[in-house]
Amino acid sequence: MVGYSISDLTAAAVPAEAREFAMKQYEKMSREELLREVHSLHRQNNVIQMTQQVALRESEDRYRRMIETANEGVWVLDAKGFTTFVNEKLGVMLGYHPEEMLGRHLFDFMDEESRKLAEEKLTLRSRGVKDVFDFRFRSKEGRDVWTILGTTPIYDHDNLYVGSLAMITDITDRKRAEEALRESEARYRAMVQAFPGFTYICSQQLRIEFLNDRFKELLGRDATGEECFAALHERDSICPWCVNDRVAAGEHVQWEVKSPRDGRWYQVSNTPIHNADGSVSKHALILDITSRKVAEEELERQRSMLGQASALLQFGTWSWEAASDSFTFCRQGSKVLGTDKDSVPLQEWLDLAHPEDRPNMQQAVREAADGAPCDIVFRPVSVKKGDTHRLRMLGKLVMDAENQPSYLCGIVVAVTQ
Repeated sequence: MVGYSISDLTAAAVPAEAREFAMKQYEKMSREELLREVHSLHRQNNVIQMTQQVALRESEDRYRRMIETANEGVWVLDAKGFTTFVNEKLGVMLGYHPEEMLGRHLFDFMDEESRKLAEEKLTLRSRGVKDVFDFRFRSKEGRDVWTILGTTPIYDHDNLYVGSLAMITDITDRKRAEEALRESEARYRAMVQAFPGFTYICSQQLRIEFLNDRFKELLGRDATGEECFAALHERDSICPWCVNDRVAAGEHVQWEVKSPRDGRWYQVSNTPIHNADGSVSKHALILDITSRKVAEEELERQRSMLGQASALLQFGTWSWEAASDSFTFCRQGSKVLGTDKDSVPLQEWLDLAHPEDRPNMQQAVREAADGAPCDIVFRPVSVKKGDTHRLRMLGKLVMDAENQPSYLCGIVVAVTQ
C-alpha cells in the first residue's frame, strides 16, 4: 500500500480504501508522534506558500519591468472607465506624470468628438469585444495626440467584466505626414485642374500614367495606360519630336509642335518626375498657342509690308526709352537718318542734326516725354546752306502699367521745305 500523509486523506484522488488504511495507521500513533507529524506538515505547507509568494513576486516584477520599459503605452481601466494603471510611456505620450492620471476617467483625456467614439468602444469592451483602431487624445498641453489602440476586456475569476487593457502606440508624426500629403495632393490637384491647358504624365515606356480632365475631354476618353504617341497624336510609332529620353536623363525640355492630329500649334514644357522605384516619368504641360502663332505670322506679314513701304516711301521707325535716354531705329530709319547704327544715346542722336537745331530737338524730346505732341523737324548734319532737305520725326508717348512715361515711338521721314 502506498503511504499517504494526513493532508492527503481529503484528496478526491485518494481511493477510499487507502484513506481508511491511512487512518488506521495514524490511530496507532501516540500523541507525541501525531504532534510531530502535524508540525512537519505545517513546515511543509509554509515552505510551499513561501515558494509560491517568491515566484509570484518574481513574476510580477518581471511583467512590471516589461510594461515599464515597453515602447507602447499601457492603460488599464476599471469597469466604469476610471484609470487604475498607466505606465511611464503613456504619461510621457500625453504629457502627464502617471500618478496624475490615476483615478481619472478616460474621457478626461480627449475632446467631445473623440468622447463619442470612446463611449462606443467602452460599450464593446464590456461585451467582450477586442479591437484595434486609430484614436485621438488631447495632451496636457492641449495638443492632439494620434494613437493606435489595441484593446481587450479584463475578467475576474468568476468571468465577470472588471475593466479593459489598452496597448497604445503614438502615430502623431505619421498622421501629420499623412495630412501634409493630403494637403499637398489637394493643392497639386487644384493647380492641375486650374491649368488652362492640357497636362499628362508618361512613363519611360511611353505609357500614359495620368491625364487631366481637360485632356480627357479633348480625347473623348480616359487614355490612361495607352501609348502616348497613339493616344495623343494618332500615330503608329514614336513621334519624331519625342524628348522622352532627354527628360529621363533629367533634362527640362520646352518646345513647340504642330500636332498632326488637329493641325494646331502647342507649346510643350516637359519636366522629369523621379519615382520611388528609380524610374523617371515625364510630366508635360501643354498650351494651345495657335492664336499666338497666327498673330505672329500676321505681325511678320505686316512688318514685311511696312518694310517694303518704308523703302519705297523713304521713311523708317524709331523709339526713345526714358529709362536709358536712347534712340533705337529700324534699318530703314537708320538709313533715313544717315547712320549705320540701330541704337544711339541722346547725344549721338543730336549729333546727327545741324548744331543750330540741336537745342530745339532736345527740348522737343523732353516736352514730348511730358505729354506734348511729338513733331521734331531738323536739318541733317550734312545739310548745306540753302538746302531745303529736312528730316521730320513724328511720335507718340507710351505710358507704362503705373501710368508713367515709358517711351516715345513713331516714324522718321525726309521732307522738303
